[in-house]
Amino acid sequence: MEIYRGLGQNVARLRKAKELTQAEVAAEIGLTRASLANIETGRQKVLLHHVFMLANALGCVSILDLIPASFTFAGEDQPVNVHGSPLSEQQHAQVDRFFRTAGTR
Repeated sequence: MEIYRGLGQNVARLRKAKELTQAEVAAEIGLTRASLANIETGRQKVLLHHVFMLANALGCVSILDLIPASFTFAGEDQPVNVHGSPLSEQQHAQVDRFFRTAGTR
């Protein structure tokens, strides 16, 4: 998805601006350098807790600094899928609303 490519580009841009290597950032957040390289190119999906850890490692004020300024979902009426996390129906709706709102900023 385009959102992963945009997030990765922002991670790479911020990392380079701070003159950090992929290995340094990866070690700080508990990933391999190869995983961070894949994130930066949009080839690897990112777990939400890793987005927060990346934001902290890169000195971001908010995780929104990593998310592309705008994006659209392929099917606007399609729900955001969250896998591998025991979210209640209400929590799932909140995550879905957050991503849709962040995509229009």
